Amino acid sequence: MKKLLLVLVLAAIITTGTAFADYPGGLGIGIQGGGAYGWAGGLDYGAALSLKIPSLPIFWTIQANFGGGEFGLNVAGDVYLIHNPLVDSANLDWYLGLGIGAGIWGFSDTLGLGASGRVPIGLSWQPLDLLELYLQVVPQLGVSVLPKFRFPYGGMGANVGLRLWF
Repeated sequence: MKKLLLVLVLAAIITTGTAFADYPGGLGIGIQGGGAYGWAGGLDYGAALSLKIPSLPIFWTIQANFGGGEFGLNVAGDVYLIHNPLVDSANLDWYLGLGIGAGIWGFSDTLGLGASGRVPIGLSWQPLDLLELYLQVVPQLGVSVLPKFRFPYGGMGANVGLRLWF
């Protein structure tokens, strides 16, 4: 029943014309930093490069994570379904998206591998056409397949970033 409700809500969002939210034309390149708390415990923090290619509605991140004595690499792609003004006069917007991510971590005694679904929710401020600053939270639900199978797997992340539009 929950899956059906989620599909109906997403269909309603898409059919109202807010799917694939508009962002400045051109290439978007940026950096972000943040952290995540996993349901299994432990706090990770990291830095990422972000990329928005003009012809695709996907915001990509490639992130290096540190924490708990481990190093990790993650790749994620998010589609912003909703991007609406919060304060028009200040160019402050909010957004909601869906995405997927995959990561590998450990590289010492054990190796971890997992994938997850993501729901980025954030604020975006564009004081100049060239510059975007954003703050987001990203709940994640997924599966870990190494070093052992674990479902559900995930946590809550938060990021602050800067993106330049060309």
